[in-house]
Amino acid sequence: MHRRLPFLIFLYNLLSITQAQLDVPGVRLNRSSLLRTFTPGSCSDGTGRTSVCSSCSSQSLCFGGNAIAEVPCPGSNPYCNPGSVETSCSSSPAAGCGSTGSQVNAIVCPALGVLPDPSNCNVYHVCRNLQQNSDVYQCPPGYHFNLTTKWCRSDQVDQCVRITCGTTSGFVYYGNSRQYFALCVVANGVTTPYIFKCPDRSTFSVNTNSCVYQCAGQGNFVNSNDPSSFYQCYLANGSYVVTLQRCPTGTVFNESLQYCS
Repeated sequence: MHRRLPFLIFLYNLLSITQAQLDVPGVRLNRSSLLRTFTPGSCSDGTGRTSVCSSCSSQSLCFGGNAIAEVPCPGSNPYCNPGSVETSCSSSPAAGCGSTGSQVNAIVCPALGVLPDPSNCNVYHVCRNLQQNSDVYQCPPGYHFNLTTKWCRSDQVDQCVRITCGTTSGFVYYGNSRQYFALCVVANGVTTPYIFKCPDRSTFSVNTNSCVYQCAGQGNFVNSNDPSSFYQCYLANGSYVVTLQRCPTGTVFNESLQYCS
């Protein structure tokens, strides 16, 4: 056994190096390289249209330059396609309304940090500011985003995580993770997933549809999703009680100093 130990250590190190070589960073996409987003039509554009696409999945009926009714496309033909005079519902998406598997769009950041794309395994998002558009990074061909390394991993090593939505709107886990989760919104036969992340030391509960924070002890702990807030943990009747507190406007919580500055 002792004679085999050096060999086993060598083999472990070799596998670690090989694994590291299979994980590479993505390339940040310029705004101009992202797919064009959908632009709603207008009944008052002066073209005399009888209908316009008000969204990717619904159309507005026009009369006298005004929208008089909103009509959703049916589930069999869920996409609205604009025409020169009137719109039509189709099984094929219009420009800017690509199928969810091919969409490359920024997301509105629900938390700081790195988040997977809810629909496309080939890209991931870096969120630097809350409620602002993410920076989109694309993996090389044959690679997908890996949640553990926050980099791109070869398809030969494992498979990408895909969000599995049900037939109705609701929350689902993101693969085996309990920190990342998705909200599936079903409307007019079209399902759209939105990605979210619980703060560090938190797990998502499908029973309460919320992130449950686990206190590491008594004290104040920064909210990793939003540094302008923090969790206050204290003991009461032998159990930890946790409350989310907000810092004054324009300040962030300093965990070392234990106050907002």
